[in-house]
Amino acid sequence: MPKVWQAKCKTEQLNSQTESNYVISTENNYHYHYIMDNGIDVRGQTSITFEVMACNDAHIALSKDKGVDSRDTYEIVIGGWGDHQSVIRDCKQCAHMDTNVQQQHPIDCQNYSSFWVSWTNNVIKVGKGNDVGKQTFLTWNDTAPHDVNYVAFSTGFGATGKWKVKRGNYNPGLFWIGASDLASEGNWLWLPSKQKFSYSNWAPTEPDNINYYEHCALIDLHRGYKWSDDNCEERRNFICETIPNDEGNEVIGK
Repeated sequence: MPKVWQAKCKTEQLNSQTESNYVISTENNYHYHYIMDNGIDVRGQTSITFEVMACNDAHIALSKDKGVDSRDTYEIVIGGWGDHQSVIRDCKQCAHMDTNVQQQHPIDCQNYSSFWVSWTNNVIKVGKGNDVGKQTFLTWNDTAPHDVNYVAFSTGFGATGKWKVKRGNYNPGLFWIGASDLASEGNWLWLPSKQKFSYSNWAPTEPDNINYYEHCALIDLHRGYKWSDDNCEERRNFICETIPNDEGNEVIGK
């Protein structure tokens, strides 16, 4: 197989990957944080479980396209309106498709509360706990459904939040491979050796340098392990360089 040199991993990156949960903080600004940026890929999934600690207004967006919440997005509000009401909407700030007036506060300022959200067979459901399908308190059957490729978290209306998503539940699917054309557009090099490619495995139409800032290469599980270019500032998983063994095998990137 071809020798593929990968960028070396930093110790702090390796240590962060050993934690049991992804922890995501959201500010009091009602701005959605896409969990794909933390390496959590829900494409091909039909549900997500998470924990949240917030005084009120925990928002979850289930979107077809990243960064687009005015359409093709299901918006879920847990503990809105002073932590007294939860709803499902068919886009950000759109009409309520299902509403539940809470008898008890669903979320807590000081402690994490567990929830699940599912999207399957055109039905959006929300429930308490970690067992998907149990303790359901919101349900909506969408007659014009759309794909869910991205999940985002947000807080606002006086509240900040912390969210936990367990590692290992979601296959991130995207891996930096230590190659870049940042020095010269279209001239891809392995880093840190700066060797030119002798082998490539680009997906169809790749590399495409969308918006002129995609200068790092990754492997995409969802595209048959083909390569694509992406913004180097995005947080992805990574493949680490190791030294070939004494027998001369060139399998690199354990």
